[in-house]
Order: sequence, then C-alpha cells, then structure tokens
Amino acid sequence: MLEDLRHSHRLSALLRSATELALVRAGLHAEVFEALREPASAAELSERLHLDIDLLAAFLRAAQALGLLQHDGGRYRAGSYVCWLLDSQVSDAAEAALDQTALSVLPVLSRLPALLRGGERPEWGSAAQTARAARAARLTGARALRALDKVPGVTQARRILDVGCGIGADLAAFLTTYRDAQGVGVELDPELARQAGETLRRAGVHRRGEILHGDFMSVELEHGSFDLALLNNNLHYFGGADRLGIFQRIRAHLRRLGVLAVQTPIVAEGWISRASGLEAQAASLDLFLRAHRNLNGLPDARALRAMLCEVGFAEVGEVPIVPGGSLRYVWARVGEEER
Repeated sequence: MLEDLRHSHRLSALLRSATELALVRAGLHAEVFEALREPASAAELSERLHLDIDLLAAFLRAAQALGLLQHDGGRYRAGSYVCWLLDSQVSDAAEAALDQTALSVLPVLSRLPALLRGGERPEWGSAAQTARAARAARLTGARALRALDKVPGVTQARRILDVGCGIGADLAAFLTTYRDAQGVGVELDPELARQAGETLRRAGVHRRGEILHGDFMSVELEHGSFDLALLNNNLHYFGGADRLGIFQRIRAHLRRLGVLAVQTPIVAEGWISRASGLEAQAASLDLFLRAHRNLNGLPDARALRAMLCEVGFAEVGEVPIVPGGSLRYVWARVGEEER
C-alpha cells in the first residue's frame, strides 16, 4: 500500500509538471500573466484581452491551483514565480527554454518508441530551433562568465575567438566585463550571425567585436592571434573526427599560453548532481541530442580531455559552472615554449 501511494504520488507529480508547462506557456504567450501584475477578475481580463471567458476562467482556476496565481476576493494576481518569469534578468531565456521543451524536446521524445525500433531520426536545425536554443543558453550565462574567470589565463586574455557564437550573448558579456579586450565571433547560421551583430551593438561593444558569418573550418583568421577561444554549448554539433579537426584549428590560432575553454553539459554522477536534479537533466539532454540524425551526445569528460591532449595542448583541466559539474568548462592551454 505504501509503495502504491509513493508511486501514485510520483505519477501525479509527472502529470502536474506536464500541465504546468502548458499553463505557464499559455499565461506568458496570451499575456495573461503580464495583465495580472495588477489584480483582476476573470471578467475584467476577458474584456481587456479579448479572451474567451469560459476558458479563461478555467485557466485561472487551474493556474491558481498549481500555485502560479494568487486568488483573493474574486480577483487573481501573479504569484512570485510568475513575477520572476516576467521580471528576472533571464526571463527571455526562461521563456525560450520553456518553448524549446514544449516545441522541440517533448515532440521528439514522444517518438522514442518508434526511434528505439529503428525509426528515422529527425534532423535538428530549423531557424526557430536554433534561435530558441541560443536564447535558452543565456539562463546560465552570468554563472558561466563567473566560472570562466577561474580558467587559467582568461583574465589576462585580450584577443578572444568565439567559435559558433550564436546570438553573440557570451562574446558581448565578455567584452562588457573586460573593457580592453577585443573579440571575433564566428557563426555559420546567417540569421544568428545577424542577431549576434545586433547583440554587440546593443551592448555597446561593437567597436571591439566583430562577427564573421561562415564555417569556422574555412573562414579566414590570422594564425596565432588569439589568447582565448570559446566553444559554448555547441560541441554536440560535431562528431569525433570533426571535433578533432576543430580543436586542431583552434590550437593553431592561439598564442603561446593561449587557452581553449569548452563549455558543455556533462552527465555527471554524484550526490550533488543527483539531489539537484542536474544529473537527470543532463542525461535527458543527452538522450534528446542522440535522437537526432545530425547531432551527437554529450561528451565524456575524460575522453574530451584526452582528445585535447592528442591535438597537442600542454595542459588540460576543468572548472564547474554549476554544483556537481553537470555544466562545466573543460579547458586546454598551449605550452609555454610554443609560438
């Protein structure tokens, strides 16, 4: 009986999480949450937002039951979690992560029975998918930048290369923090490259930053001209042989004591990762990636370090970004005697 109750509780939590995801996205996209910064009744909201009153009233009751809204005297208002989603510095990234889960992750994982039996795997890479992924990555941007400072040589780096820079958020943040640094971002996707240029302009660092649109393996760059190269959350786009080639080319563009910092999720075991849920999150991401024919799973940390040594880096190490190391930097440095 106790075991039945325990498993039933877990089933209820699973069903609740799926429902909560749908309600949070609806509340954000229909602007109901934004309107409920100030208390309002269902009828007032229906008139103001031109929403179906019957469905809206049911939505408000469900959102209140899930703790998303507060209810007092016939009026609803946004709860603390909803206010955080609206006002946090990472609100745009959080919304992108919610959309990515609902629109990309769950549809693919729902096909797992067929995929496990050899069904054709989908291809990743639509404009909407890559844009959402780039926005969602900003959830850990500030924490990652603080961790990056702990990588040897980073605080002294003045010429930065960001490989696969996405929308340019990481490069812009670095150049904002280090006012005497200069950077080059390389991005294959033309729309993301355009957005990266806008990101640098909005941050006021465009005079010290440049975005190059093209394939990193063929774009023209001066050899031995960078102190720091970044690969942020994009290693899964490249298979083993491609990774080796990218690491070799990056190393050729680094100066003496130059550093490569690879930011990547790792399926890290241990009580911290397990208790925080980050181990399960990374393992689920690894599964999602492998379910696509043009993506690769998350790297094994030891194999990644061995590959970096294979291409000739003199020193390798790791810096955790989140407790337990489920997200970390694996770094490698060019030797003192080189260049």
